[in-house]
Amino acid sequence: MEVKIARRYQVTIPQEVREKMDLSVGDVVEVRYDEGRIIIEKVLERWEDVMMETAGAWRNHPVFGKMKNSIEVVNWLRGKK
Repeated sequence: MEVKIARRYQVTIPQEVREKMDLSVGDVVEVRYDEGRIIIEKVLERWEDVMMETAGAWRNHPVFGKMKNSIEVVNWLRGKK
């Protein structure tokens, strides 16, 4: 799909694309240049996604490795005992 660059270099993402990507007002997207192309990707910040990506990452850490789960890690970081 073609879109026109408007004043201040803004573009409108077509409705069909917004619906397929489940984009809403306020969502965050990443814009980057890649070999002559402009790439726009939706940034996923759901807590579940973050937890899945980091599962087991602290296992060998000298402090966090002794904790049972991520809730203990977060509480430790926040200063809760």
